[in-house]
Amino acid sequence: MDAQIAAIFDLDGTLYTGHIIQGIMLHHRTFRVKRWRLYSFIVSHMALYPLYRAGVISEAGTREIWARHLGWTIAGWTPEEAERAFKWIGEHYVRPLIRMDIMERLREHQGQGHRVIIVSGTWEPLLAEIGRQLEIHETVGTPLATGHGRYTGAVELPVCQGANKVRRLEQHLRGTTEILWSQSYSYADSMVDLPLLEYVGNPVVVHPDSELAALARTKGWEIIA
Repeated sequence: MDAQIAAIFDLDGTLYTGHIIQGIMLHHRTFRVKRWRLYSFIVSHMALYPLYRAGVISEAGTREIWARHLGWTIAGWTPEEAERAFKWIGEHYVRPLIRMDIMERLREHQGQGHRVIIVSGTWEPLLAEIGRQLEIHETVGTPLATGHGRYTGAVELPVCQGANKVRRLEQHLRGTTEILWSQSYSYADSMVDLPLLEYVGNPVVVHPDSELAALARTKGWEIIA
């Protein structure tokens, strides 16, 4: 089979304007489920914010810790129980916030026969459901740990963020059709995704933070703002 061109899309802040933790919060508050776990997670992890603001911990480090522990909010659910929540989050939180210009670009890649993949720190089963709703067949996220048929509240490391997005993407593609990376595309909004942007020949920054915007201008990358 001939080699392919890939188009890799980040989720939060790129394909849509929200952040998945907000979708989880909205679901749990709406249905009055797992609220004690949700609030325990929020309170304990907001303590990191002053450390981030003071420069003690980086943005990447803060995101890593949040992503490692976010599974607390669904601990104890079976995959079937969680699936109902994931469908609701996709339909009622993610889809209304989709960036239509970026989705149009994604459809153009699909129309050209490019291999379109969402790569995100979001839990893999939730990301797969979002992909299904958006008609995107390949997703690479952070796997959830299970025990005795239920989610334990832990994730399988490494979290799919930063350089580990590239590692998990490579793992996902191993043994499949060769990818022409020099001709491929990646779309992201944050400096945390710099390894993924630099992995391809055609990086595109989407409504970037100021640091990423400045870097993109120096490198001559496309900016969608």
